[in-house]
Amino acid sequence: MSDNRREKSIPGYLYPLDGLRALSLILIFMFHTWQQSWIYYQLRIGPGQYLFNLEAFQRYGYAAIDTFFVLSGFGLFYPIARAMFGESKFGGWKNFFAKRLRRIYPSYFLMLIVLLIYPTMSWITNTITNPAEIAKHFFSHLFFVHNFSETTQGSMISTAWTMPIEVQFYLLFPLICIPFRKKPVLTFAGLCAVSVGLRLTLMCTTDISRMVIQAIPIGYLDVFGCGMLSAYFVVAARHRLKYLEKLKPMMTLLSLAFILAGVGYILWMSKMQFPQGVSGGDVYFRFLYRGLFAALMAAFLFTACYSCDFWQRKIWGNRFFVFLSSISYTVYLWHQNIYILLKRINIPYTEAYPVMNDRAAMEGMTLICIVSSLLIGVIVTKYIEGPIVKYGYKGCAVRIGKAVKGLLSRKTKTPS
Repeated sequence: MSDNRREKSIPGYLYPLDGLRALSLILIFMFHTWQQSWIYYQLRIGPGQYLFNLEAFQRYGYAAIDTFFVLSGFGLFYPIARAMFGESKFGGWKNFFAKRLRRIYPSYFLMLIVLLIYPTMSWITNTITNPAEIAKHFFSHLFFVHNFSETTQGSMISTAWTMPIEVQFYLLFPLICIPFRKKPVLTFAGLCAVSVGLRLTLMCTTDISRMVIQAIPIGYLDVFGCGMLSAYFVVAARHRLKYLEKLKPMMTLLSLAFILAGVGYILWMSKMQFPQGVSGGDVYFRFLYRGLFAALMAAFLFTACYSCDFWQRKIWGNRFFVFLSSISYTVYLWHQNIYILLKRINIPYTEAYPVMNDRAAMEGMTLICIVSSLLIGVIVTKYIEGPIVKYGYKGCAVRIGKAVKGLLSRKTKTPS
């Protein structure tokens, strides 16, 4: 969908959301590429000197997961904020949950079925033949409760350990909105106190693994809250800030500063020293500082939404970012499992062990994964996810029924 069509079809459309979503997907893809291939993309021009060095962004690109949660909080509260200021009407919570169901299930359910049929593509291998064990993994993912056990976290859809955090936040969202509508800043402060307090408490409990800590939705309330608060201020600014046009140059510079600060955060993570013997120390430290990164991304969204048109439309709303944003959900779900599949069936073929020692094969694998992920993203989004989002499950079923009926009637019609 072109940016002009997208702007017309989405109420209150904001270009920076697409740009930040696309950039976040690229960072996560880079992280998983490094995780699967051990390849660093860098060009050395001297001892310790680089023309470019993407190692930090490959190793710590997972920080963009928090950006997705910020974007989710923004996207969920933005329509409510618009309704608060009389720009539109809120459709009610029944409609809210129906839209969420149409948005997240099509691509997700399709992938679960594919993995159930072809488990080699997931962490569940062909050695698991016990029907009860297979059912545990499948249904825990199907109902978004696979974060309750370390054995099921990402066991089917590798990247889907984030999905129960997202879905379980949807259940909390109506309750959070009650005080947030009246006192957004104070409520946000409360969300921060709860989530930060929980993370600190769990980090001090040495017998709890990082996988358990990272899968608790309450620990992300401040991250979602950053997005919600940013959405509120974006709408409030339209009604309470005078001379917005004159503020655009300043907002542009501020948004540039915030996105550069986000880059600096990732570089800072790459330079941090962790205590000896701390397994996954980078993740533990990220639990401490994730609210800072989320705040930077939320501040970027607010300022970028009132920046100069060139910065909004040409930089963050360029056609590539809009395209990548439109298929980002499906690509996010599929790409890691495609890597798993390619390594297991040894494509491209290599005799190296471990296979990561063959850089040429790993670069070929990366290219195949990029192309196949984009193709699957386009096909699933256009022909499955998009129609269901637009017409709903019942509407799509009615249209399919009419199409089949019309096809059968043409076949059985006697020529005159």
